[in-house]
Amino acid sequence: MRKMPRFTFIGHALRGDGPFRPVVSYDTYGKPSSVGDSYLVAYPRESDIKFARRCEVAFYASPLYRVTSKFVSYISAKPVQREINPELLKVVYEDADGKGNNADVFWQDFMIEAKARGSMLLLVDMPSNLPDNLQTQLSERAAPFWTPIAPELLTDYEIADDGKFDFAEFGGTYKDAKGETTPCTWHFDRELWSCIDKEDRTVAEGLHPLGECPILIFTEAGDFPHYGPFSPVADLSKRLFNLDSELDEILRSQTFSLLTMQVPDGSTDEQRLEAAKVVGETIGASNLMMHSGSTPAFIAPADGPANVYLERINDLRGEIRDIGLEVATINQRESGIAMQMRFQSINSELGRFSIRMEGMEARVWELTGRWLGITEEPMIAWPRDFNIADPEQELDILQSMQASAMPLEVIIEQQKRVVMVQFNGLDAEDQEAMLSSLDNGRSA
Repeated sequence: MRKMPRFTFIGHALRGDGPFRPVVSYDTYGKPSSVGDSYLVAYPRESDIKFARRCEVAFYASPLYRVTSKFVSYISAKPVQREINPELLKVVYEDADGKGNNADVFWQDFMIEAKARGSMLLLVDMPSNLPDNLQTQLSERAAPFWTPIAPELLTDYEIADDGKFDFAEFGGTYKDAKGETTPCTWHFDRELWSCIDKEDRTVAEGLHPLGECPILIFTEAGDFPHYGPFSPVADLSKRLFNLDSELDEILRSQTFSLLTMQVPDGSTDEQRLEAAKVVGETIGASNLMMHSGSTPAFIAPADGPANVYLERINDLRGEIRDIGLEVATINQRESGIAMQMRFQSINSELGRFSIRMEGMEARVWELTGRWLGITEEPMIAWPRDFNIADPEQELDILQSMQASAMPLEVIIEQQKRVVMVQFNGLDAEDQEAMLSSLDNGRSA
């Protein structure tokens, strides 16, 4: 059995579950007593009870999902051009996963999972007991389903020289004859599929006509397994998770002042205990320090440690935003050339990922057609240019061109640039109408 702990960790960081949501156990009095798996690191000599209390109030906001979702939103804002003719393929487009999600919605979710890890798998599977006629197939959606599979779910696999699976196995469930859901291992290879129960018995199997394993591999670059450029955000998220918890602990210890009571010099232990009892019953303080002589100088800790933690937390969040290529991190005080280069890097990364997705969708449609015996494949084209830029900077450039009395043709081209940047998410036809109005001399 092969395990992929790195993908498992990234999956937890993306979803914010598992050890990022530690389960705390409580004693008979309702107080936290112990904790299960947690990505929080216990302090040296920290008791189980205190660590459980820290896990109880820990929070995790999933920075990996935030930056990945933002990245995917730029791609999703640009429509994918498709020309699908066969009716059965249109049915698949309208309901790609059998859950009512069309292909565009399906790919949005798939891209978030794939961008976070750098790798993702997709099973193109066909339901059994197909109807005999096309109309029934269309009405009952008797067509292949697209199922995303996280790489960490793989239990075993082998990849051939062509970069495709010779076979792949992953954990799942199946419904037995009684309709009950039972854990199993699904096996797919280049010729057959099978379902193996926990007693290692084959409970279902069959041949398929594809000539290759129906589990397709997507990677951002290179061979599987590949960890993408966003995967370090998972590591930074774990450190941020701990820093936030440690800062909370510092604030909890610094926020409440320590009650002190001065007792006469030479007081006996019995006198001090009696005095503490009277004060505790009168004031109701749970923490009390008694002293003799002058008042202790250290009552409330300084805020220096908390400020150091805040600075480190802000630094980590800045690193996460930089790795995530967030446009908001671009410093407006940077030079125009530096800003342009950073925007160009973002556009290049978006275009590269979009091209990989186009290739992935083409392979999925090809496999879908093989299941159905359809040779006519859809024509698809994912966007290439995303025009992510700073509208204010482009307007400043336009004003400088106008002030310099540059030729009208040059100014119109810059006006087009402003329109494309400002209305980047607009429908292609509406955007084209705006650009045409500039060519026709109707601009102000």
